[in-house]
Amino acid sequence: MPIHVFVDETKSRGFLMAAVRCPSGEVAVHRKALRAMLLPGQERLHFNHETDARRKQILQVIAGFHLLVDIYRTDRDTLAERTGCLEAIVRDVVGAAERLVIEREESTFDHDRRTLHQAIFRHKCYDLSWALLAPKLDPLLWVADAVAWAWSRGGHWKNLVAPFCQVRDL
Repeated sequence: MPIHVFVDETKSRGFLMAAVRCPSGEVAVHRKALRAMLLPGQERLHFNHETDARRKQILQVIAGFHLLVDIYRTDRDTLAERTGCLEAIVRDVVGAAERLVIEREESTFDHDRRTLHQAIFRHKCYDLSWALLAPKLDPLLWVADAVAWAWSRGGHWKNLVAPFCQVRDL
């Protein structure tokens, strides 16, 4: 079954991108479950703004989705490292993904767009559709945010997401 991939980053303790692999047939169900978790007035889930109790609750729901998350980590937050992560994500989803959604970072928007064009050309995956979206536009980006935060935070937070994560080479 084809997958959709949802990517977010954290710049805490280096640079990390989490790429969530979701079977295309489960995308709508997971989006609905995540939207149902919004509190009144919330546009999106964002781990930097959640309480620890709520973080645990959200991670339990995410764990129940049985998704696989690829972790790409570098020691520094530079454009070269960002390029390497985006390139590796495209490389690793060739043939499996039909859609790639990356949380839009305004300061790197043009860079990311160029990098994705080049990576798709290099890996000859011309049928891979992709988008750079604001996080409120796709709830599955919230999963990438949560996992990136938890992995980067370490300790028991990392242990909560480690069962469905795999570290990928750049």
